[in-house]
Amino acid sequence: MTPSASDPSPPSLVAPKCAFAFVVLYACYEAPEGIGGRLLGNAVVAAVMMTLFHAVAWGVGRWLGYRNGFHAYALEWRGSALARALAVMLVLKPLSVLVGVAVGVMRVQPLEKPLMGTALLVAALGIVVSTFVPSVAEDIVARGFWYRAWPVAGQGVGYVALSAGVFVLTHVYRLGNGPLEWLMLFCTGLAYAAAVARTGSLWGAVGLHWGWNLANALLDLQLDVNAVGQGGRVLSTVTGLVALGLVVLLPKRRGSTV
Repeated sequence: MTPSASDPSPPSLVAPKCAFAFVVLYACYEAPEGIGGRLLGNAVVAAVMMTLFHAVAWGVGRWLGYRNGFHAYALEWRGSALARALAVMLVLKPLSVLVGVAVGVMRVQPLEKPLMGTALLVAALGIVVSTFVPSVAEDIVARGFWYRAWPVAGQGVGYVALSAGVFVLTHVYRLGNGPLEWLMLFCTGLAYAAAVARTGSLWGAVGLHWGWNLANALLDLQLDVNAVGQGGRVLSTVTGLVALGLVVLLPKRRGSTV
């Protein structure tokens, strides 16, 4: 089994080495919330640890034999895939909230004292960065690694299903929320993984994933958005499936079956 021919420096794969690499990536991805957030209760420590994850990921990629460590996760720059996917989700996510309000599963009202002017701009710029960094990190663990560094399920439908399952597991601190939470994560994970399979680049998934997180955070700057019961999870599940269908709008790599 070999990585994609599009990789500029594909190494030979050794299963035990790849398995150990994933354990390192997974542990380092979960550590910021587990140690910085839950154990220490320090958001700054968590943010620093999440930022440092990318250095670890680069080092793991180099250890696996890639000249550029990020190429182990299909992170060669693909601006078109990122831009299209980001645009799709920045439109789709707010629309889903509007639909949720219309059908009664979401409640939205303006904040009493929303940020304005310079304060709003600074907060928005901070959100752009604070949502981008963890989105890329999770995409490396749940998608990029399995697509390029260790494609045990290929790069088509099997890959999409495997990646969606791993995406559920990267939310280890939310698994206690129950099966509906797992279903929501799996369905959104299908869309993100399909974006990688279609574009041949992790940037396709980053655009959708970052767009989802970014849209949520930007809405929270001006609005109080709350789900009614389990309605929020149901709505997010449906939105993830719609996003899966909209993956066809992303640039297609040669030979893609998605």
